Amino acid sequence: MIPSIEKERNRITGTLLAYYFICKRKMWLHAKGLDLENITGNPDVIKGKILHETRFKRESYQNIDFDNVKIDFLKFGDQIYVHEIKKSKKFEEAHIWQLKYYIYVMQNRGVNCNTGVLHYPSSMKKVDVQLEEEDIKLIEQALQQIKIILDSPMPPERLDKKFCRKCAYFDFCFV
Repeated sequence: MIPSIEKERNRITGTLLAYYFICKRKMWLHAKGLDLENITGNPDVIKGKILHETRFKRESYQNIDFDNVKIDFLKFGDQIYVHEIKKSKKFEEAHIWQLKYYIYVMQNRGVNCNTGVLHYPSSMKKVDVQLEEEDIKLIEQALQQIKIILDSPMPPERLDKKFCRKCAYFDFCFV
Protein backbone atom coordinates (compact mmCIF):
# COMPACT_ATOMS: atom_id res chain seq x y z
CA MET A 1 0.00 0.00 0.00
CA ILE A 2 1.18 3.51 -0.78
CA PRO A 3 2.37 5.18 2.50
CA SER A 4 0.34 8.36 2.01
CA ILE A 5 -2.78 6.28 1.43
CA GLU A 6 -2.09 4.37 4.65
CA LYS A 7 -1.85 7.69 6.53
CA GLU A 8 -4.96 9.12 4.89
CA ARG A 9 -6.98 5.95 5.34
CA ASN A 10 -7.60 6.95 8.96
CA ARG A 11 -9.07 10.23 7.71
CA ILE A 12 -11.26 8.75 4.96
CA THR A 13 -14.53 7.19 6.02
CA GLY A 14 -16.83 4.95 4.02
CA THR A 15 -19.26 7.86 3.82
CA LEU A 16 -16.59 10.07 2.25
CA LEU A 17 -15.78 7.37 -0.29
CA ALA A 18 -19.48 7.04 -1.17
CA TYR A 19 -19.80 10.83 -1.48
CA TYR A 20 -16.77 10.80 -3.81
CA PHE A 21 -18.88 8.76 -6.23
CA ILE A 22 -22.00 10.90 -5.68
CA CYS A 23 -20.76 14.49 -5.37
CA LYS A 24 -17.21 15.60 -4.68
CA ARG A 25 -18.40 18.98 -3.35
CA LYS A 26 -20.65 17.26 -0.80
CA MET A 27 -17.70 15.03 0.13
CA TRP A 28 -15.44 18.07 0.66
CA LEU A 29 -18.05 19.91 2.77
CA HIS A 30 -18.76 16.83 4.88
CA ALA A 31 -15.03 16.22 5.43
CA LYS A 32 -14.60 19.82 6.61
CA GLY A 33 -17.07 19.16 9.42
CA LEU A 34 -20.26 20.37 7.78
CA ASP A 35 -22.37 17.30 8.55
CA LEU A 36 -25.62 18.90 7.44
CA GLU A 37 -27.50 15.65 6.96
CA ASN A 38 -27.47 15.04 10.71
CA ILE A 39 -28.14 18.68 11.62
CA THR A 40 -30.98 19.61 9.27
CA GLY A 41 -33.40 16.83 10.17
CA ASN A 42 -33.36 15.69 6.55
CA PRO A 43 -36.36 13.32 6.15
CA ASP A 44 -34.30 10.88 4.06
CA VAL A 45 -31.64 10.70 6.77
CA ILE A 46 -34.28 10.19 9.46
CA LYS A 47 -35.85 7.35 7.44
CA GLY A 48 -32.41 5.78 7.00
CA LYS A 49 -31.75 5.94 10.74
CA ILE A 50 -35.10 4.33 11.49
CA LEU A 51 -34.28 1.51 9.05
CA HIS A 52 -30.95 0.95 10.80
CA GLU A 53 -32.61 0.89 14.22
CA THR A 54 -35.52 -1.39 13.31
CA ARG A 55 -34.14 -3.87 10.79
CA PHE A 56 -31.69 -6.70 11.37
CA LYS A 57 -31.98 -6.32 15.16
CA ARG A 58 -31.15 -9.99 15.70
CA GLU A 59 -27.68 -9.71 14.20
CA SER A 60 -25.04 -10.28 16.88
CA TYR A 61 -22.22 -8.12 15.52
CA GLN A 62 -23.77 -4.73 14.76
CA ASN A 63 -22.33 -1.24 14.34
CA ILE A 64 -18.69 -2.28 14.07
CA ASP A 65 -16.53 0.84 14.34
CA PHE A 66 -12.76 0.97 13.64
CA ASP A 67 -10.31 2.95 11.46
CA ASN A 68 -13.07 5.52 10.72
CA VAL A 69 -15.13 2.65 9.32
CA LYS A 70 -18.64 2.03 10.61
CA ILE A 71 -20.01 -1.28 9.37
CA ASP A 72 -23.70 -1.99 9.94
CA PHE A 73 -23.19 -5.66 10.77
CA LEU A 74 -20.96 -8.66 10.19
CA LYS A 75 -21.72 -12.33 9.65
CA PHE A 76 -19.28 -15.17 10.08
CA GLY A 77 -18.87 -18.28 7.97
CA ASP A 78 -15.93 -19.51 5.91
CA GLN A 79 -14.97 -15.83 5.92
CA ILE A 80 -16.34 -12.60 7.39
CA TYR A 81 -19.19 -11.02 5.43
CA VAL A 82 -19.79 -7.27 5.62
CA HIS A 83 -23.41 -6.10 5.54
CA GLU A 84 -24.63 -2.56 4.89
CA ILE A 85 -28.20 -1.28 5.13
CA LYS A 86 -29.29 1.51 2.78
CA LYS A 87 -32.55 3.40 2.43
CA SER A 88 -32.80 3.35 -1.34
CA LYS A 89 -31.01 2.08 -4.43
CA LYS A 90 -30.78 5.62 -5.80
CA PHE A 91 -27.01 5.73 -5.28
CA GLU A 92 -26.37 2.01 -5.58
CA GLU A 93 -23.05 2.39 -7.37
CA ALA A 94 -21.70 4.58 -4.55
CA HIS A 95 -23.06 2.08 -2.00
CA ILE A 96 -21.24 -0.75 -3.77
CA TRP A 97 -17.96 1.18 -3.62
CA GLN A 98 -18.50 2.01 0.04
CA LEU A 99 -19.01 -1.69 0.80
CA LYS A 100 -15.96 -2.63 -1.30
CA TYR A 101 -13.97 -0.06 0.69
CA TYR A 102 -15.05 -1.71 3.95
CA ILE A 103 -13.93 -5.09 2.61
CA TYR A 104 -10.65 -3.49 1.47
CA VAL A 105 -10.06 -2.05 4.97
CA MET A 106 -10.85 -5.41 6.56
CA GLN A 107 -8.38 -7.16 4.23
CA ASN A 108 -5.69 -4.59 5.06
CA ARG A 109 -6.20 -5.48 8.71
CA GLY A 110 -5.54 -9.15 7.89
CA VAL A 111 -9.18 -10.25 8.05
CA ASN A 112 -10.40 -12.99 5.70
CA CYS A 113 -13.13 -10.99 3.96
CA ASN A 114 -13.90 -10.79 0.23
CA THR A 115 -17.67 -10.44 0.13
CA GLY A 116 -20.47 -8.30 1.44
CA VAL A 117 -24.16 -7.65 1.02
CA LEU A 118 -26.05 -4.40 0.50
CA HIS A 119 -29.54 -4.49 1.97
CA TYR A 120 -32.35 -2.26 0.73
CA PRO A 121 -35.18 -3.10 3.17
CA SER A 122 -37.64 -0.58 1.72
CA SER A 123 -37.61 -2.39 -1.62
CA MET A 124 -36.87 -5.84 -0.13
CA LYS A 125 -33.75 -6.15 -2.31
CA LYS A 126 -30.21 -7.17 -1.60
CA VAL A 127 -27.05 -6.96 -3.69
CA ASP A 128 -24.10 -9.32 -3.25
CA VAL A 129 -20.77 -7.51 -3.59
CA GLN A 130 -17.36 -9.08 -4.20
CA LEU A 131 -14.05 -7.22 -3.94
CA GLU A 132 -12.00 -8.04 -7.04
CA GLU A 133 -8.31 -7.38 -7.66
CA GLU A 134 -9.07 -4.53 -10.10
CA ASP A 135 -11.38 -2.95 -7.49
CA ILE A 136 -8.43 -2.58 -5.12
CA LYS A 137 -6.60 -0.48 -7.71
CA LEU A 138 -9.67 1.69 -8.27
CA ILE A 139 -10.16 2.17 -4.51
CA GLU A 140 -6.51 3.20 -4.09
CA GLN A 141 -6.85 5.66 -6.99
CA ALA A 142 -10.05 7.05 -5.43
CA LEU A 143 -8.26 7.42 -2.08
CA GLN A 144 -5.49 9.40 -3.78
CA GLN A 145 -8.05 11.65 -5.50
CA ILE A 146 -9.98 12.13 -2.27
CA LYS A 147 -6.79 13.22 -0.51
CA ILE A 148 -6.12 15.79 -3.25
CA ILE A 149 -9.68 17.12 -3.03
CA LEU A 150 -9.66 17.28 0.78
CA ASP A 151 -6.33 19.12 0.80
CA SER A 152 -7.77 21.82 -1.46
CA PRO A 153 -8.76 25.07 0.27
CA MET A 154 -11.82 25.41 -2.00
CA PRO A 155 -14.60 22.89 -2.66
CA PRO A 156 -14.94 21.26 -6.07
CA GLU A 157 -17.39 22.66 -8.58
CA ARG A 158 -21.05 22.04 -7.89
CA LEU A 159 -23.11 19.56 -9.82
CA ASP A 160 -26.44 20.47 -11.31
CA LYS A 161 -28.32 17.18 -11.10
CA LYS A 162 -31.92 16.33 -10.32
CA PHE A 163 -30.91 14.80 -6.97
CA CYS A 164 -29.27 18.09 -5.88
CA ARG A 165 -32.70 19.54 -4.97
CA LYS A 166 -33.10 17.06 -2.10
CA CYS A 167 -29.50 17.32 -0.87
CA ALA A 168 -28.88 18.65 2.64
CA TYR A 169 -26.00 20.69 1.16
CA PHE A 170 -28.21 22.36 -1.48
CA ASP A 171 -27.77 25.86 -0.01
CA PHE A 172 -23.98 25.63 -0.39
CA CYS A 173 -24.40 25.19 -4.11
CA PHE A 174 -27.50 27.02 -5.31
CA VAL A 175 -28.34 29.86 -2.91
